[in-house]
Amino acid sequence: MSTRSALLAAFGQRVQIRDETPVREGSAERLSLTRLAGSDLDTVAAARVLVRKHLPMKAAYAVLTELFDTGEAYVAVPKVESLDRLIAELKDLGIEARRHGPGAIAVARVREALHLSQAQFALRFGLEEATVKNWEQGKSKPNATAMALIWTIHRHPEAVVDALSTRGSAPEESVAPAVVTSAHGRQG
Repeated sequence: MSTRSALLAAFGQRVQIRDETPVREGSAERLSLTRLAGSDLDTVAAARVLVRKHLPMKAAYAVLTELFDTGEAYVAVPKVESLDRLIAELKDLGIEARRHGPGAIAVARVREALHLSQAQFALRFGLEEATVKNWEQGKSKPNATAMALIWTIHRHPEAVVDALSTRGSAPEESVAPAVVTSAHGRQG
């Protein structure tokens, strides 16, 4: 049975969600969603919750279909007024929600725990020394990608060093090249 058939069998024809009143304020949150074992998954009510948080209906449908099919999904919710309240609402509907993404971490603390100067830290982990200085002095903040790297350095510095190392093989030897296809279907 297809996912669509299973959802129709479980929940009937289309349910109106458009009448939900959206929240006025809130910040964006990235969440990982998993089905709670032993509880019923109420996808219609969950869709209503997500639509109220300014997630487009089509996106809510896609996320909940993935959750229904695989037991897990990831979603960027545009306006969350209270993360704790959203987590509680989704839990009542059979969904465990967790913030997904790097939280703030002090770059200086990570560097100092490794007993490295700013220059050594930058060189070892593929960063610009000026960038590290700016982060530590509060002149700029690491974006989400940089924050994920800092967390990885904090937890597994050897993995970052290993990923940056070119010992052994060149990238083209270890990774198959991507085939580029033009708009007309010809390889090029």
